[in-house]
Parts: sequence; C-alpha cells; structure tokens
Amino acid sequence: MEFADFIAPFDAAIFRAQYYGKQAVHIRRDGHSRPDILDWARFNSVLAITPYWNEDTLKVFFKSRAALRENYCDTADLRAGVSAPINPAKVKALMGLGASLVANQLHRVCPEVGAVVNMFEREFAARVVANVYCSFKDVQAFQTHYDLHDVFAFQAEGEKTWRVYESRADTPVSPLPPGDEIEKWLTESRGRLLFEALMKPGDILYLPRGQYHDALTGAQASLHVTFGVAPATGLALCKLLESALTRESAFRAYLPDARSETELRERLAILADRIRTVVTSPAFAIDVQNAQRGLARAAANYGLPSQSPPAWYSVARRAQVMRRDQGFAVVYDGGEIALGASYPTVEWILQQRLFSLDDAAARQPSVDRQELRRDLEQLARAGIIVETEMR
Repeated sequence: MEFADFIAPFDAAIFRAQYYGKQAVHIRRDGHSRPDILDWARFNSVLAITPYWNEDTLKVFFKSRAALRENYCDTADLRAGVSAPINPAKVKALMGLGASLVANQLHRVCPEVGAVVNMFEREFAARVVANVYCSFKDVQAFQTHYDLHDVFAFQAEGEKTWRVYESRADTPVSPLPPGDEIEKWLTESRGRLLFEALMKPGDILYLPRGQYHDALTGAQASLHVTFGVAPATGLALCKLLESALTRESAFRAYLPDARSETELRERLAILADRIRTVVTSPAFAIDVQNAQRGLARAAANYGLPSQSPPAWYSVARRAQVMRRDQGFAVVYDGGEIALGASYPTVEWILQQRLFSLDDAAARQPSVDRQELRRDLEQLARAGIIVETEMR
C-alpha cells in the first residue's frame, strides 16, 4: 500500500502541501474503494490471540475513566514485574455495561494493520503505532484532549462524530497528568469548535500534533484505528550530538570549576563553536538521515519455504572507519574509501572475523541494500575483505 492509495480520493500532494503538520482535515471516502484494514470479524480474531493481551496492551475505559486491572485482568498468583493477563470473560462483561476498549499496538498481531504502519513509517520517516478503539452507542471514551503525535484516524466499522477545536498545543512532547483539574483546563482552553466530522466506514480524520479534539460514538458500535505518526524532533539531535562528540577529547575533558567564571566562559565558547561546526557538517547530516531512516522498521518477509545460502566474508586487512566533519571514510595502509550512510555497518564489519552479507545488512536494515553492496565491493577490491567459505 502507498500513502496515495490510503487517502484516495484525496490528493496526496495537496495533503502534503496544505495539511500535513498544519491543519486538521476530514477525508471522506464518498463511495471510493476503501483499504481492507480491519473489520469486526478480524478484530475478534485478533482479540482471540490471548497471550498478547494484558493490562498494558488492552485498556478498558468506562465513562472516561480507566478500569482497575483487577476488574478485567487475572491478578491471582501474579509474579512481581509481570503484566497481568486479561480475562476475556471480565472484558466482555464490562463491554456489556458500555465500557470501551483500547487495543494498543495492534500492528504487532494484525498483518493488515501492520502493513499500513510500515507504509506510514516509510512515507514520513517516523515511528508509528496503531491503536484500535472499540466503543458503543452514545459513548464518549475520552474527554477533550490532544496527542503528542500526528493522528490518522481510520473509521473501520460503525460511525463516530469527532469534534475538532481551534486550540493547538505548541509542539507538545510530555503527556499531561490525569485528573479532573486537567480535564477542566483542557475544556476551558480548547477554544471554539472548528468543525464536526461524522466519520463513516473508510473515512479518515487527520489531526496534527497538539490539536484539541474529542469524539462521540453514534447509534451503532464503532471501531476505528488510530495511527500515531511521530517523526524525529530536534531533541533527537542531542543524542546524536553526544555520540559524535564523545569521540573528541575536548568534550571528554573535565570542565573548569564554575567558580572560575572567566575560565568557564572561555571553555564554553570554544565548545559551542565546535558544536556548531559539527551540527552543520555533512557527517552529522548523515547521522540525522540514518536516525530518521531507522524509525521506519522493515516489514517482516521471511519468504518461506525458500532459503538463500549466505555469502561469507572475512576481514583480511586492517582498516578502520574515520569520522571527519566532511564525511566518513575507511582508512587503511593503501589509502581511503569514502562512505555514506552505511558507515555504521562497515564499522561493525571491520570488527568481525567472519560475517555474511545478510547478517551485515540486518545490522542497519534502513540502509539501501545496493548502497551497502557498493561499499562492500570497494572493500573487496581493496583487499580489506575477501569472500571465504564457512567451515
């Protein structure tokens, strides 16, 4: 599935230009063919995978409040640190009273939902989670709130009315604490109603991060999938920067005593200049690219019963990966080989006695396989690695 297919008949280019990260939009299917993602039968079959469901993966809400785990889980003889398994009979009884279900990370056990998650991760270079919400007639499972990520809500069964408000939190990263006072504050600060969206099967509602909203189930039971899309933020640069600067002695050195104000300021100015140089360097751009690519997890494809015998290599010549501001290179006694995004994999290879191409590719699955092959071919031509046999 491609993103354009998912939101059809809405134009993907228009969505990117006018709505993504900017404003909410209700995408009506209007008789257009809908993706076969989830229905009642499939949801029932997934819920029947009882070993997956516990107090963390399945939540039960009644009148906007989370049910206590003892009311829907088996807690007898539970070992410390182990999540309580759900009790299907208890869950069904609570649903009979009007409770709503939230099935977290359904993509882990439902391939159809997982395929959409993989598509979103590729499309937006983001980490994506799919949660499913099941609610019944005239139920509002959650009060007005906002999310810490972009939301694509796909209506799978039944109908649900969403209310979208004008207020939008400023790029939130931390959840608000639960409680009546916070709910009151959210209601008072949500602003005027922007629009109501009556979601019918196949419809999609897009909400940018921080957009205030709430929802109410109609006359029929409702089932919808929320795809939470979270690209990397600028805060991710802090970890990447720490990794890059750990290689430099100036940052590993002790700082001057803060009581020596002049000396500390001089050192901080030197370090700040170096930080700016690193952050704006081509090498750091590769780190950022790898981090973004790494958020998109590769789809599982075992291809059974076929089996591909691995090609084995050994390291025959001493070499090491060097990082410079202008990029990365393999340095050996015969010269240098420039590297791109595959440098972490090559760094791992040079530390091995024996490795296979498949094993090397698995270390960094986000890197283009052809790019990795080209780098390995260069290493082979330089005599750094040689093809061998597994003994």
